[in-house]
Amino acid sequence: MTIKEMSDSLDSLLNSYANQAVFGEESAKQDIVLDEYEKSLYLTQAQDIILKSYFQRTTNGEGSGFDDSEKRQIDFSSLITVKTLSQTTGTPFDERGIIFAMPKRVNNGTEIAGTTDVLFILNEQLLTTVTEGEKVTKKTYVIVPINYKEYDREMSKPYAQPLKKQAWRLFQNAGTGFDYLTELIPVWDLTAKETITGYKMRYVRRPNPIVLTDMPDGLSVEGFDKENPCELNPILHPEIVQKAVDIIIASRGGGRQLTQRQ
Repeated sequence: MTIKEMSDSLDSLLNSYANQAVFGEESAKQDIVLDEYEKSLYLTQAQDIILKSYFQRTTNGEGSGFDDSEKRQIDFSSLITVKTLSQTTGTPFDERGIIFAMPKRVNNGTEIAGTTDVLFILNEQLLTTVTEGEKVTKKTYVIVPINYKEYDREMSKPYAQPLKKQAWRLFQNAGTGFDYLTELIPVWDLTAKETITGYKMRYVRRPNPIVLTDMPDGLSVEGFDKENPCELNPILHPEIVQKAVDIIIASRGGGRQLTQRQ
């Protein structure tokens, strides 16, 4: 759907819900009227809900995640991004820890402070080189995400370190909103001969919000104030519109009885 088609479709579906006129009194009838800013907010919320339901086993009817469906991987391939992260300053919890900054959301080429672009991480690698004289050997560590309880259990073992060719990964906050850092703990302390060349991450990025028109008066949707169409596969657009309608009806149903016109 184009932006206009999405807006018109939302209006059409909403107009089928209203307070019915009492005994034919048109003055008692109430339609749901939203401006483009309000519709953009609801459509973006619906987009986020649908995206999460497709990727999390517990929230979709098929009980399948991203890797369980080739079709799902194709549908969302436009959101799959690969970036090489650089080290940054920070205080690691583990003395062996190496700190990297998570990718930020970008709006018109400018990073949005206090945000993260990452929705789901798919694969990660820590890349290093070992220099011995004139010989340079490239090494790759597979990143293994662990939670904080697992970290405590592993540290209580005689060999408190990851398996060979692995590095643990934990998250921490940079103290600036949702500007996350990631702490990597390699299998041993990196020596002077072994240097880090990069931390490669393949992830599903957050889609940009749906903005139906350029926003006036300093308004924005998740930091975006310019017209922006839905980035997801067009086959999902009707589902997004219907989900937005469901959210709107649910949010307004408490104050007055809404019924669908037949």
